[in-house]
Amino acid sequence: MPITVPHELNRADKRILRALEDGVRNPSWLADELDYSRQYVHQRLQLLVAAEHVNNLGHGLYELEALPEEIEED
Repeated sequence: MPITVPHELNRADKRILRALEDGVRNPSWLADELDYSRQYVHQRLQLLVAAEHVNNLGHGLYELEALPEEIEED
């Protein structure tokens, strides 16, 4: 099943992107830090990778590729 790219980032997406501004993270760290389930964070990361906001570095690590304009101003 193909991943669809969200047209609008939700609150969790924005929090994940902000956390990734500080460096490379894994879904478990993000889930604990942001108080979401690991499964939910993983799902959101897949969407953010598809939208080219986040890079999957392999071995469960993710980094910020580009902060979307809509949250740069927040």
